[in-house]
Amino acid sequence: MNLIALIQKLIDGSTILKEQLELLRDQISALEKENGALKSEISILKHKQNENESQFNKAIEETEGLNQVIEGPKKDDTRPHLDAVTEKVLKLFFEKSRDMSVDEVAAALSMDIGSAQYHFDLLLESNLIIQTRVGFTSFQSRESAPLFELTLSGREYVVNNILK
Repeated sequence: MNLIALIQKLIDGSTILKEQLELLRDQISALEKENGALKSEISILKHKQNENESQFNKAIEETEGLNQVIEGPKKDDTRPHLDAVTEKVLKLFFEKSRDMSVDEVAAALSMDIGSAQYHFDLLLESNLIIQTRVGFTSFQSRESAPLFELTLSGREYVVNNILK
């Protein structure tokens, strides 16, 4: 091969290399643009993920709160919450240590019958007192009022919450 043919071959080879190099530069530029777009999309998706996680955590908290409402008080929080007057009624049962009627309690604590009955209802609902005798009227017109007594839970409440 002569020298001119060899030079011509080198020139043709360098032209092909230039074209390939230009094509590679175009491809790199396109890939860099695509990479930038993907980085932007990743940033947007991470932000959305953080928002979704925050909403998810709020939903979990709300669900737990609703479950507590549905399930009611936990076993360690079963103590009834009584007001001061209801506690006085309960303490009277504890001190007298016998069955009593609504009338007796009302007289002993100087309250009207309706108020006393309200506090009896609260104590019955909380299972701190129970009814031991049903009221009745006899043929001889003798009336007998219902009687109530302190339960074990009632005694425990007084000891743990009132006498302290």
